[in-house]
Amino acid sequence: MIPFPEIEKIAEPPAAPVEHAAQWWWWAAAGLLALVVAALVVWLLVAAARRAMVPGAPVRPEKLALRELKSLRKRSAALSDAEFGTALSAVVRSFLHRRMGLFAHFATTQEILGQTRRRDEAPPPPLTAAFSSVLEGCDALKFGGGAAGNREPLLAAAEAAVQAVSAALRHAAPAATIAPPPLPQTDAPAA
Repeated sequence: MIPFPEIEKIAEPPAAPVEHAAQWWWWAAAGLLALVVAALVVWLLVAAARRAMVPGAPVRPEKLALRELKSLRKRSAALSDAEFGTALSAVVRSFLHRRMGLFAHFATTQEILGQTRRRDEAPPPPLTAAFSSVLEGCDALKFGGGAAGNREPLLAAAEAAVQAVSAALRHAAPAATIAPPPLPQTDAPAA
């Protein structure tokens, strides 16, 4: 028989260096941290989107009207008489709609002031009379009967009317409240 060659010693594979094992753990920790940061960013974006969908508290009509009047005063020089009259009328009509519930955008000045009402119609709120000179001045500017120098007095009158109506509504007597029923009297024995 043929002699079988002698088996040589097989060398064992070298052990992995310790520093490679430590790098693996660092990469795993970095990947886990990246996942946590990505989840946090997604959560913050979703929370911001939800917060954006919730409307804020409405602005008081007085503040909004005064802000619009201030903006109109700044840009009044660039507007023609008709544009200025239309813009000022829109501010006043928006205030009347928001504050008193009048559909002022869909009514003429005479209808708002109650000058063309029928006998069976309810009269306009008495506070709309504060805006009579402003609305008539706006009509004069819009339809060509007003002078360009009337802008500042109209703006001042509009601001004064807004503040007067707001103060009157703020200090108005609250609606009558219904008194609660009296508490039942019990005849409890005296102690």
